[in-house]
Amino acid sequence: MLGWSQDDLARAANVARQTIADFERGARTPIANNILAIVNALERAGIEVLPSNGILLRKSR
Repeated sequence: MLGWSQDDLARAANVARQTIADFERGARTPIANNILAIVNALERAGIEVLPSNGILLRKSR
């Protein structure tokens, strides 16, 4: 939805790229503070994370 690379998300969330890569392939579950950082980075970029495990691209106003 954003066209971000793993590096882009890692930078925006201030986490290691390996954390993103491991999470994407299901190798591990990030610790709570990393999940929060990832969610916050996505929300700042216009992605809404839904409680039902979905995501939504917010429309710009």
